[in-house]
Amino acid sequence: MPRSDLEALEIICQRISLNIPENCPWRWDKEFNLALAVIDRQDEIMVELPLTLEFSHKWDFSTINEADAAVRDYFQTGFGIVPGQKVFTMDPVNGVVLYAAWWPWGDDERISLRLGLVSVTDKKLENADIKGLICRWLKLE
Repeated sequence: MPRSDLEALEIICQRISLNIPENCPWRWDKEFNLALAVIDRQDEIMVELPLTLEFSHKWDFSTINEADAAVRDYFQTGFGIVPGQKVFTMDPVNGVVLYAAWWPWGDDERISLRLGLVSVTDKKLENADIKGLICRWLKLE
């Protein structure tokens, strides 16, 4: 898919990154094939507010069933959402949804913020393509 088709998603990733504290750098989470930043609880508002403003939708344990079927199924089967966790999603751009997963840790001191892409059409994205796009957008090596 041409770069210009997903440019809006790249811009959102860059704007979100402006509020990630320097001591919480993005890195690649191989287990989930997502970008990951671990945020200290004290920075929660500074990081979460831009997510709320940038993303079209905010889902949690009690609202995920209201999401479009492809998004709902992706999170319910791939991750599961428990109370306290949130997922922010964009409307699809050429069949691709940018999302941010907000997972507070059990110690209540840190939060895992993950950024990813999911295809909501029959044409699935390869893990390598997802990694390539997100790493380029976030300037990860």
